[in-house]
Amino acid sequence: MSADADLAALYQRGLRDLAAGVRNDRRLVPADASITRTSRTCGSTVTLDVQWRGNAIGAIGWRTRACTLGMASTAIVVRHAAGETCAGVGEIAGLLRRLLAGEAVTFPEPWRDLAMFEAARAFPSRFGSILLPFEAVAGACAERGQPGTAL
Repeated sequence: MSADADLAALYQRGLRDLAAGVRNDRRLVPADASITRTSRTCGSTVTLDVQWRGNAIGAIGWRTRACTLGMASTAIVVRHAAGETCAGVGEIAGLLRRLLAGEAVTFPEPWRDLAMFEAARAFPSRFGSILLPFEAVAGACAERGQPGTAL
């Protein structure tokens, strides 16, 4: 594929539509944890506010100052992480890392939208932005002392 074709595949409409869903901040007050992560490569920043419900994530709020990739990834996390345990989100993050590294991966429902990041394999400098919301969840989990959250 040419570089232009790679970019077109990466910034497909579905990805842009997801990103649009988190353009406006929706902070969670009160939050049990507020974690900010910034990509060293591009400067994208994601802040996630987390409320816990037992050992699971109860609700998530957000503030994104990220590129389209970081925003799309954040949209997927805020849609699907509620109700998940830290270990569960950590497993999904591991699958995403494997996908970006070139492995064939199948995401379980409802995380299937993450498969669109297969197109990002040709752009390793963008991986940090894609992983930001997962790193923020991992930070919230670590702050809480939850196992299975290492990225």
